[in-house]
Amino acid sequence: MRTLVLQLFNRKNRPTFLYVSNEEEITALFDSGAETPVWCAGERDFVAAYPDAKRLNWKTKIFGFGKDAEMAAVYVIPDFRLADGNEVYRIRNLQVAVCYHPLIGCDFVMSDTMFSKADTYIHRIGQRQIEVFFEKDQYLCAVKKGAGTFSVVTFSQEERGEE
Repeated sequence: MRTLVLQLFNRKNRPTFLYVSNEEEITALFDSGAETPVWCAGERDFVAAYPDAKRLNWKTKIFGFGKDAEMAAVYVIPDFRLADGNEVYRIRNLQVAVCYHPLIGCDFVMSDTMFSKADTYIHRIGQRQIEVFFEKDQYLCAVKKGAGTFSVVTFSQEERGEE
């Protein structure tokens, strides 16, 4: 079993941490109730952090950023990586809704579903960290569409017979 350790910000009352992608510092929120990963810092900043991401030809409804649903562009990140200096948690072909909501307090809302095959523990008192326990070198992303929305699920190659 491998362990990724993400240090939480001391001043935030939600599990928020910092990570780096393409030399860009990104503030992320681990949202245990979210089914869809959502980038909240706009398309320009998303492309700076993930220059290899491709915009897909469809949009999705997202909720939780106001009273009504809104439409957001969908991008796929071919090789998403979350690292702590010792371990790297990787997801191939991660699909992300991209919008602009700077007041949300983070760049990236990471859905719990991104960690479908991992055990995650949030230590708020004392340790102030998230621990992600996982086994594989990388996971694959599957998308479940429905009624104009999508959610992601991660799985290993062995589960799909694609070795």
